[in-house]
Amino acid sequence: MLLSIDNRVSLAQCFTQMFFFFLASGAEDILLAVMAYDRYVAICKPLRYTKILNRRNCLHIMTGLWVAGCLNSIIFTMSACNMTFCGSNTIQQLYCDSKALTKIACDGTEPFNTVMYLEMLVFGLGSFLCSLTSYIKIITIIFRMKSEVGKKKVFSTCSSHLTVLMLYYSTAGSVYLMPQSKQFHLLDQVLTALYSTVTPILNPLIYSLRNQDVVRAFLRLIQLKDKCRSIILL
Repeated sequence: MLLSIDNRVSLAQCFTQMFFFFLASGAEDILLAVMAYDRYVAICKPLRYTKILNRRNCLHIMTGLWVAGCLNSIIFTMSACNMTFCGSNTIQQLYCDSKALTKIACDGTEPFNTVMYLEMLVFGLGSFLCSLTSYIKIITIIFRMKSEVGKKKVFSTCSSHLTVLMLYYSTAGSVYLMPQSKQFHLLDQVLTALYSTVTPILNPLIYSLRNQDVVRAFLRLIQLKDKCRSIILL
């Protein structure tokens, strides 16, 4: 759409896009909670880490994660298909968003809204509370530590995931908790762009900065640019 400047899409394509979007977002909600639990086990129960999160358990977690995301997306998309669209055929959003679809639907919105709020409760709030519980326990352990080096090491372990959590839940929460009003129309699109595009793009950068090899390569690149700049000035 962005390349062709053609923003026309059929209902089948719209629902297909919605299915894969909520499949990925549902899986990411659970994955963020699992990653928080991973850090909790690594910091609070280091001696049992290899037993609790062994290869077999991780495989079961990943399988369950994608199955749950797929089932959630199927239920969500099927409830959206049951809505009747008799008003405008223009969606005021960057993609086939659930909130935007309800604005142009004239029937079947109540069951869809029920499914949407249940999805937000289970996958959104549920995953957030699981992550929050893990980090409350981690912070409790940090305050008990006497070594400053140990505190810095724990914070370094959690910093990238915490940054991703704050970016993801702040933008996603703002999008879906914002009231449906014309006054917030432009802000809704901006927050949606941050939630669906900017945040996923930043994730690899945030995680890779924990890798010491990446940091050293980045510093070498900066030093090389400084040397080239000094040569040009001479």
